[in-house]
Amino acid sequence: MALTEAGQRFFERCVATVEGAQAAYDSVAELRREPAGLVRLSSPVLLTQRCLAHALPGYMKVNPKVSVFIEATDRTVNVIEERFDIAIRAKSEIEDVAGLIAKTLGDSQRVLVVSPAFLDRYGRPENPADLPKFDTVASIDDIFDSGARWSLINLDERTAPIELKPRLVSSDLRVRLQAAVHGIGIALLPEQVISAPLKEGLVERVLPEWSGARNILHLVYPTPRGMLPSVRSLIDYLLIHVPAWLRERGI
Repeated sequence: MALTEAGQRFFERCVATVEGAQAAYDSVAELRREPAGLVRLSSPVLLTQRCLAHALPGYMKVNPKVSVFIEATDRTVNVIEERFDIAIRAKSEIEDVAGLIAKTLGDSQRVLVVSPAFLDRYGRPENPADLPKFDTVASIDDIFDSGARWSLINLDERTAPIELKPRLVSSDLRVRLQAAVHGIGIALLPEQVISAPLKEGLVERVLPEWSGARNILHLVYPTPRGMLPSVRSLIDYLLIHVPAWLRERGI
């Protein structure tokens, strides 16, 4: 018995298919033995620039087979639909989303600051109701109708919604920080942004007993069943290094 030409071609294709399937299986098995492959991560812009930019090289040196894709954005990405492995979020509360696990990294509050020269020239507000009398610097997220609104809370957990007409509005934290440093107006900024300028005397806290609502910094990721070692190892790394960064830059 001998194969026909058609049978010989069919056999060769079958062999190639079996070998390809085995190679694919071996490739997946290798990914599950050690951290390797691409990890897609979403992170707020500030955290990416100030923390991850310095922390990630250490992780990647220890895990040379892992590649990382980072989208630095302050929007809330859809982890499942956009195929992210991990997303870091800063929100006032952790949302309960089906299919996602959340791990707390720490928290951060926004505080009122401006340059000492500004306060020497224009005086110091004595209570939140005085803030509309001063020039202010706001985030785009603070915009409400024709002005802006800050929701402040004090140590006794009393709240004070303040409506403002800011002199400067920007989505960029660095722009708002420099505006406060140069005395353009009072800004409400994350403590991790102003901790160094505060120590250097470039800015001074305003109404220190009042602050913005505290945000919980947390990471979310799909249910860990079948999670690859690359994703697990990066999650473990972030759970160590991001909280340490938050503690170092708290006020």
